[in-house]
Amino acid sequence: MANGRIQRPDDTDYYVAPWSSNVMQGDFFDEVPLGFPVPPDAVFVAEGERHFLTGPFDAALAMLITPSCAMAAQGAGAGPDVYAHPARTLVPMRPVQDLLNSGAVRAANLGNLRSDRLVNYMYLPERDGGWPESAALLYLPITMHHDVIDQNRVAQLTGTAFWHLRSKLMAFAGGFAIQPSEFGEPPEPQSRQS
Repeated sequence: MANGRIQRPDDTDYYVAPWSSNVMQGDFFDEVPLGFPVPPDAVFVAEGERHFLTGPFDAALAMLITPSCAMAAQGAGAGPDVYAHPARTLVPMRPVQDLLNSGAVRAANLGNLRSDRLVNYMYLPERDGGWPESAALLYLPITMHHDVIDQNRVAQLTGTAFWHLRSKLMAFAGGFAIQPSEFGEPPEPQSRQS
């Protein structure tokens, strides 16, 4: 923590290859249909200086934000790969360059995005052989059936980045900041839980 602000993980401490057969909060999926249903008479008004991307987007990358413990079946006989329900909530990922080109993030605010101080976004550094520097759009959750994404998982967050995601979700949904260190030590991949 510097100057009372939450520090995001180093760029090299974000992603690991999927290691669990269960899907978990902070997992990344490719080819997710990122629709945004709009009524036929919808009018989009862009008042003020802030603009947001709202989609609908083509099938693209998304990050799972459903808490792992909320998906897992509980009780006797609930083994691995057994879920309590099929609903999954994800947030779209968009390349930083798209956010700049659309005016959703201004060039003058790029440092705030990269330091992860913008509450509506979670900054995601470039992933080698994966995707460009991006941001998860926390304000645009999409819910779909598990079977739509089941075979498309491409990466998971490290324990440190998972703790950071939890801090970001609390700041966005609750309006308050919690230091990731308040959760304890970052979980190792084999023990990560919500």
